[in-house]
Amino acid sequence: MPQKHIFFVHGRNTKPEPAVLRRLVRRALSARLERVDSDAARLFESPAIKFTVAYYGDLMNDLMVRANPELRQSMIWRGDKWYEPHQRDASHLEQLLSRPSRRHTERDYKDLAREFKNPRFWNEVARVLGPVGSITGLTSYAISRLFPDFGTYLNSRIWASNIRARLQGRLKRALARGDHIALIAHSMGCVVSYDVLWKLSRMDEHRTVRDRKVSLWLTLGCPLGERSIRNELYDAYEPDDGLYPANIGEWVNVAAHYDFVAHDGTVADDFREMRDWKLVDRIRDLPRIYTFWIGSKGSNPHKSYGYLNHPTVARVLARWIKQ
Repeated sequence: MPQKHIFFVHGRNTKPEPAVLRRLVRRALSARLERVDSDAARLFESPAIKFTVAYYGDLMNDLMVRANPELRQSMIWRGDKWYEPHQRDASHLEQLLSRPSRRHTERDYKDLAREFKNPRFWNEVARVLGPVGSITGLTSYAISRLFPDFGTYLNSRIWASNIRARLQGRLKRALARGDHIALIAHSMGCVVSYDVLWKLSRMDEHRTVRDRKVSLWLTLGCPLGERSIRNELYDAYEPDDGLYPANIGEWVNVAAHYDFVAHDGTVADDFREMRDWKLVDRIRDLPRIYTFWIGSKGSNPHKSYGYLNHPTVARVLARWIKQ
């Protein structure tokens, strides 16, 4: 039976076990929904709305551990897979949840930045981008050096297919049922989602759902504004009649200030042909936000929980829930 269905597609880097990640993501969303729209929060927690995480963290963990064996010292071995310890983000998340919705301003961010910094990340950015020039956007070289897991997705068709499979089958079944779908994607998950949406709406083997749409695609910390990323998408070299997914109702994009992965924080300009060719009803880039994640390594404006627990994101989701 059709129902409202929220999918979340996580991003790159190591992840905790599936159940742990699902719990933390729901906690981040639910807590802020409760603050901005309690009615939407109650619906979110009710059986009326199904919630699915398209989890591929085990694949990311394995790749990252092989690329950097020292990670084993900070990971846990469960069954036959590596995972982040669940305590790593849980305590930091509770600190984030305590921030009032009104305290997400530029002034609040500057106060936070004076106290918490993440020099290690920015030093790495400078080291990698130094040989190729100033920070004017992500290049294929920078992606592969900074983010080996993301680079592997873009350059290995087999590995990328294994990741897409974690979303594709579930999303196809939900579309076939006629579910009213909100697809939330973060970081590399935006690229995974884009490729899956394209396949489901363009390839003949998925013709049974080609006329079914995702009503909301909400992208967070999205790198699709970068030309080097767009050049690696599944449809990058398709002729005009095969360009772009054709199964999105509304695309809402949210980028945070100082989020390096979403350096080019807009997508409406880069994908305006989707709108012109009536392949999507609407594309909106919301004003940049300030995120307030503080982890063990300092502040991280790209962290998914910082986005998921932001009032702007909660309001977009609340509107969809109550439609």
